[in-house]
Amino acid sequence: MASLEDAVKRLERAVLRLEQASERMDERGMTHNGALAAARADYAALQQTTESVAARLDAAILRIDRALEG
Repeated sequence: MASLEDAVKRLERAVLRLEQASERMDERGMTHNGALAAARADYAALQQTTESVAARLDAAILRIDRALEG
């Protein structure tokens, strides 16, 4: 799970850097909106995967807890 969390953090930092770069580029009349949109889409997909994995892990932990209790 740690590697997934690390990947999410790296992607968040990358999106932030792209946003900052886009702002700087816009000031000079150039844009990188395509790359930023792609990074945001990747981030959204990764976030959805993270939520799915977290839910599955929670369910597995609950089943293990129930098995240990009874």
